[in-house]
Amino acid sequence: MLNPSEIIEEINKICKIIFHESSFNLKQKTYNRFIFSGNYPTKAINHYKNIREEVSVIKWFNDFWLYIDIRFEKSDIKDNINTFISLSVFQGDDSDNIKKQLLRAEWDNFNNNDNHPQPHWHIYPDYNFEKTFNEFLEITEEDSFIDLLNDEKSKRIDIKRIHFAMNGDWVTQNGHIHKITDKNTIINWLQGLLFHIKSQLEYVE
Repeated sequence: MLNPSEIIEEINKICKIIFHESSFNLKQKTYNRFIFSGNYPTKAINHYKNIREEVSVIKWFNDFWLYIDIRFEKSDIKDNINTFISLSVFQGDDSDNIKKQLLRAEWDNFNNNDNHPQPHWHIYPDYNFEKTFNEFLEITEEDSFIDLLNDEKSKRIDIKRIHFAMNGDWVTQNGHIHKITDKNTIINWLQGLLFHIKSQLEYVE
């Protein structure tokens, strides 16, 4: 059976080595929920499922910020705990009041899940650009142009709702749904995920 306190303690010890501009610390918020905190926080809007919530994000490196939320919930299966991990990356200057969300990595360890790959990615479009564009539309007097753009906008899919598989084992026909079975699975995945995201963000900068 998973020991949440032991897992969080190990994550805090291992993951802090890639945080140089702030501290890394998962703190207990409720009896079963742990939220990422540090000494360099700011505000951001976290798009989670169909909810927009203001959260505190922590400086990671350059102009990237991080939010981590881990929950341990009692399972219907005897002596079992279901783990839910959500990690979001944001971007913005220190002076920006609200940082923009770039992506979210999740692993939802349900007892029965045939709908979405686990773990998976969510990708977010540039909401700031869209907001600026909408403000421009409000002041322009070209109704036909506005109608055309709104028509094109209505044809877009809501890409942030797509669950992009992170570990699709299709080559061996083993599917894309993986279970969290032990402490090392959580720790190794989270550490590897942080290293991978950091390397890719550095690559595109």
